[in-house]
Amino acid sequence: MKLLATDYDGTLKFGNSVLEEDIEAIRHWRELGNIFAIVTGRSKESITRELDEFQIPVDYYVTNNGGMVFDAQDNMLLETSLDNITAIDLMFASHEDPDIVSYMVNDGINRHKVVIHPNLEDHRYPHIQPTWTEEEIMDSGRFAQIVFSCTTPEAALSLADKINQYFGSAVTAFANNFVVDVVPKGVSKATGLDFVEAYIDVDDADTYSMGDSHNDIPMLESNENSAAHSLAPEEVTVVAAHSFPSVHDYIEFALEQ
Repeated sequence: MKLLATDYDGTLKFGNSVLEEDIEAIRHWRELGNIFAIVTGRSKESITRELDEFQIPVDYYVTNNGGMVFDAQDNMLLETSLDNITAIDLMFASHEDPDIVSYMVNDGINRHKVVIHPNLEDHRYPHIQPTWTEEEIMDSGRFAQIVFSCTTPEAALSLADKINQYFGSAVTAFANNFVVDVVPKGVSKATGLDFVEAYIDVDDADTYSMGDSHNDIPMLESNENSAAHSLAPEEVTVVAAHSFPSVHDYIEFALEQ
C-alpha cells in the first residue's frame, strides 16, 4: 500500500477546473489499494465543497496546512488551535497594514471573513461575504487558522516574514500566493502528513507528496519521493526530489516505483 498526498490549489485545481485525467488517475490509484490524501491550507468546509463539486475521491483530509486531519467519514483525527491572545492580537494588527484586504478565521471546520480595506481588490476571497461581525469572531474563542488576503504575492511574502518575526514564538506564517496562512507554531503540511503516515502505518518510502507553493515546502522537504508542480516557483522546485507537469504524470511515476 502506498500513500499519495497532494496539495489542491495550483496542484490539482487551476483556475476553476481540475483535469479529468488527474481525477481518473486518483481513482485508479485507490482501486489498486492505495490511499489518497488531500493536503491543503483550506478549511474542511471549503475543501469538502470543492472535492464534492469535482467528484474527487479522498481517504484523508489534511486541512489548515496540517493543523487538522479528518477521515473520509468526517471523523476528526487531529485538531490544533492558535493561542487566543495571539490570534486576537493578529486580528487587531491587521487593521494597521495597508496591504491586507481581508482575513478569514476558521475554527477547524467553518470559516468567517472580515473585510479590512473594502476599497481594495480581494484576489483570494472576492465572492465570500462576512456572516459574523469581527467582534463575534473574536468572542468565539475558536481559532484554528487565520488567513490574511493581501494585495499582491509580494505583500504576502512580506507579511509572512513580519508575522514570523514578531509572533514566531507562537505561530508559523506561510505565504501562499496572495494570502498568508497562520497556524500554531510547529504545525505544517509536513506534520499533518506525518500524522496520516503514522495513523495508517505507511513508511515515508511509500509516500508520495506533491505541491506548488511556499506552504508546501515543509512537506516536500520531508518526503524523499516528493514532487513539485512544474509551474511552481524555484524556491519550491529546488526542495522537491522531482518535478511533474500534472498529478496524473506523478501518479504514473509513483505506480512504477
